[in-house]
Amino acid sequence: MIWADREAKRIKQRNLPLEWIDDMKTPSGRIHVGSLRGVVIHDMLYKALKEIGVNTEFSYVFNDMDPMDGLPVYLEKEKWEKYMGHPLYKIPSPVSGYKSYAHYFAQEFIEVFQSINCHPKIIWSSELYASGKMNQIRKTFLNNSKKVREIYKKIAKAKKPESWYPYNPVCQKCGKIGTTNVYKWDGVYVYYRCEYHMVDWADGCGYEAKVKPIGENGKLPWKLDWPGHWKAIGITIESSGKDHMSAGGSYDVACHLAKEILNYNPPDAFGGYEWFTVGGRKMSSSKGVGSSAKEISEILPPEILRFLIVRTPIKTHLDFNPYGETIPRLFDEYDRCLNAYFDKIEKKVPSGKQGEVILDFARIIEFSVVSNLSQKRLFLPRFKTIASLLKNHKKEDEIISFFENQKKEKLNKEEKNILEERIKYVKIYLEKYQTIDQNSNLPTGEHQPADKTQNYQLNQKQKEFLKLLAENLKKLEKEDKEKIQKIILKTINNLKISPKEAFNAFYFALIGTLYGPKAGDFIIKIGLKKSIEKLQKIFKE
Repeated sequence: MIWADREAKRIKQRNLPLEWIDDMKTPSGRIHVGSLRGVVIHDMLYKALKEIGVNTEFSYVFNDMDPMDGLPVYLEKEKWEKYMGHPLYKIPSPVSGYKSYAHYFAQEFIEVFQSINCHPKIIWSSELYASGKMNQIRKTFLNNSKKVREIYKKIAKAKKPESWYPYNPVCQKCGKIGTTNVYKWDGVYVYYRCEYHMVDWADGCGYEAKVKPIGENGKLPWKLDWPGHWKAIGITIESSGKDHMSAGGSYDVACHLAKEILNYNPPDAFGGYEWFTVGGRKMSSSKGVGSSAKEISEILPPEILRFLIVRTPIKTHLDFNPYGETIPRLFDEYDRCLNAYFDKIEKKVPSGKQGEVILDFARIIEFSVVSNLSQKRLFLPRFKTIASLLKNHKKEDEIISFFENQKKEKLNKEEKNILEERIKYVKIYLEKYQTIDQNSNLPTGEHQPADKTQNYQLNQKQKEFLKLLAENLKKLEKEDKEKIQKIILKTINNLKISPKEAFNAFYFALIGTLYGPKAGDFIIKIGLKKSIEKLQKIFKE
């Protein structure tokens, strides 16, 4: 029995009239793939509960009232810096056709999780505040400001001054929410200043005023905003990553605030879950660091992307590095589990421990469903074999013939569709990720298509980037991959070059390909001095 079924069985015993499952995210930029783990985990539990007859709802909150507190590297500083500190839902969209900055980035993420069969009800925090459902909750916290400060001190070891009140109004003059500081509450109005140097990512305007804490006039700080949403929505189940679940962390503080001030039972978090990283790297949406959910969704079919998350126990760190053998092995694992599912429906599962393993594999496939599962065993063309055939320049009809010979009969329509889809993703893999030399663990360029590199020429902007990057890297006193990564991103931002152009130039200069592993690790592997020399050689030519 896998974790979702165990948790569903336990939760059913509570016998609540409604189990409301929720997950949340601030749409501060392209939402990284790590956040997808939370959506899938909550979706699995939602479906497991529905299967055993529990009345269940599933929602996803976008915290679009939060301020912009970080500028993603892919946005022009001159154009977007003026919005720092403003509520995300009040900032214009980077692309026309969307209601706001928040809506644009949230919609991209929604499309990804819907593509892998997650369909929660979408709740916008700004609309929840505007509806008035948070009004009494805000007032309750403000009336108990002293108690809030005591909980912060006791649980989070964070001492707040007696003049601190748990509320951030929207400044009525400059429109910022991240720079306001409430210094008085009279039971009807909060009195605030829009501070000049309260945070290091935005400056207030110095305006002082009073405002009622109602509607869209402001929001609660995060650790109070979270339990406020629990009560306003009626959430009974919500888990989170381990960074929020540690002792004295956000969840711990929120639970005490919920119980002791709001008189609300905190949601069941079933112990939290481990991170989902790419190449060992934790990601940031607001800074534009890491791989977005959309990027990863473009290199894996929907059912394989969902399977990647479903098959990993929630207490196990999930790290996905697309280079080398990772993707072929992932497809092999999927095929093994799908064949276990066919064994189950054909009633070919043996008894004992071996049978339990097969049933768990089959259950993983059932939770990985994106479209309807076949009720008849399918022939599955192996990813590695397709890759080998394509590298040997076999055409699609030849590949079909090869697998029909292997099957010893014609492929049916569903099997042909699977093969066509896999050919598509094998081509992506061969172009971008199957470039690892097994001895050095570095890209060799051996499989890089000739039309991508042999005639590739750097433009002037790319040469300027390499020159500036080399100069910036020279300033490092020692090799530090995190500092290297920050230097690369800062150079991209300062030069206003697109990340794709910059990284194409970077890998082309170092190894003659347009792609490669994480840049910081890559430079450490090659050596900082040697990397600088290679970068300088390109712009001197």
